[in-house]
Amino acid sequence: MGPKSNRSLFWPIVLIGVGVIWLLGAMGVIPNANFAVLLSLWPIVLIIIGLDILIGRKSAFGGAIVGLLAVALVAFALIAGPSLGLATSGTLKTEALASEIGEAVTADININFSSQPVSMVALDDKTSLLKGEIDYYGTLRYVESGSTSRRITLEQVSSGTWSIPWDPNASWDISLTPYLPIGLTLDGGSGSADLDLSQLRLTAFAIDQGSGSLRLRLPSSTQAYTANIEGGSGSLNLSLPADGDLTVYLDGGSGGINIDIPDGTAVKLEIRDARSGSVNVPQRLKTVRVNDTGKEGKWETDGFGQAAHKLVIICGDLGSGSFNIH
Repeated sequence: MGPKSNRSLFWPIVLIGVGVIWLLGAMGVIPNANFAVLLSLWPIVLIIIGLDILIGRKSAFGGAIVGLLAVALVAFALIAGPSLGLATSGTLKTEALASEIGEAVTADININFSSQPVSMVALDDKTSLLKGEIDYYGTLRYVESGSTSRRITLEQVSSGTWSIPWDPNASWDISLTPYLPIGLTLDGGSGSADLDLSQLRLTAFAIDQGSGSLRLRLPSSTQAYTANIEGGSGSLNLSLPADGDLTVYLDGGSGGINIDIPDGTAVKLEIRDARSGSVNVPQRLKTVRVNDTGKEGKWETDGFGQAAHKLVIICGDLGSGSFNIH
C-alpha cells in the first residue's frame, strides 16, 4: 500500500471563514463598500492556493494554519482596508452640483454615465443651468467653462483600482434648464437611465446607451434638430414628439427597441439593416418600398410630404433585438 495521504483542512476552514465574513457583512459589522478591497488583493489568492498545495496536502495541520491565516488576512483587510487606503475606490461619495445660467445663451453638455441608475428631468428654476446630486465611486470630474457659450463635462473617473457599486440606493439625479438651447451628448453606463428631456430646448442630441436599460423622451422643437441614438444590450424605450422637426438616426444593439409615436404625427421610417430581430410597423405607416423579408425598406404616413412638421427615423443597423413602433 502506498503512503496514506493527508486530507487538507484548508478548504473547510476557508468555507467557514467566508460564511462568517458574509454574515458580518449582512449584519453591518463590515460595511458593504469595504468589500471592494478584495479586488485589489486578488494576487494574494494565488499565493494562498500555492501555499495550500505545498503545505496543506502534506500536513492537515499545515493546511489548517494556511486556511486560518487566509481568513484572518481577508477579515483584517475588509475591516481596516479604508483606513489603510486600500478600499478608497469602493467608498460611496455624494456630491451636489449647481451651475447658474448667468450670461450663457447656449450650452454644450457632455455627460458620461457610470454604473449607477440615472434620472434626468427639466428644471423649474429659471436661473439655474444644471443641478445634480451624484453618488459615485472613485473620483468625479466636473469641468465647466465659457461664459455666453457654456461647456460642461461630467464623468466618474476610476481611481486606478477596480470598485463595485455595492450601495443599491446610489444614483445620479440630474436636472437641466428648459430655458436655454442645449447640445447634449450622453455616454451610457451599466446602470439604467430614465431621461425625460421632453421639456428641454435641444439643438442636438447624441447618446450611446451602454449596457443598461434606457427610457428616453425627446422634445418637440420649432427648430429642426438631430438625435443620434446608439443602442446597447439593455432595452430601449423611446418616446417621440407629435410636433416639431426631428431626425432620429438609430442603431440597435442586442436589446429590444420600442418606439412610441403619437397618432397624427407625420412620420417617415427607413430601415436599412434589420439583422436578426423582428420588425413590427403599425398600419398607419404605409409601405413605400420593402425587401423580400419585409423587414428592410421605407414607410411613410399619409400626407408626409405636405406636413408642416416632420419626424424622420433612419435605422442603419437594428442589431439582434426586436423593433416595434406603437
